Amino acid sequence: MFDVLMPQMGESVAEGTIVRWMKRVGDAVDKDEPLFEISTDKVDAEIPSPAAGIVAEIRVAEGETVPVHTVVALIRSSGESGATPAAQGSASAGAAGRPAVQAPAEAVQVTASPAAAAPASRAARKACATAPAASGAGAGEAGRVAPRGRG
Repeated sequence: MFDVLMPQMGESVAEGTIVRWMKRVGDAVDKDEPLFEISTDKVDAEIPSPAAGIVAEIRVAEGETVPVHTVVALIRSSGESGATPAAQGSASAGAAGRPAVQAPAEAVQVTASPAAAAPASRAARKACATAPAASGAGAGEAGRVAPRGRG
């Protein structure tokens, strides 16, 4: 069994929300195939599978927010038996003997979607601020948006 962990998508990122599972329990998955999508206060991203096998268990439901390095799913390699340690009644089997595998941050494909603005919107609402409507190109080099004074 391989533990699938909530990845840390930046130094200051402490938690992530499961937005969508792309695979269900019992589905086959290849290494580096998109497994689930997360949203953090910094980025929305598709997380690839750390190993090839069968999705044995999903421990975190869509919409749930959990700390980084939390086990969110288990992947059973093709040669392992079909039952999870919990299903076998073996609570002591737990994490012992299973390698913890976390998707490397550089292997993550960042999605560009309207949902990417959601974390910034939440932060603005918390700060009781409103984001001004942005249109057109920025004032920086090649039309990039840059902080004032760095044009």
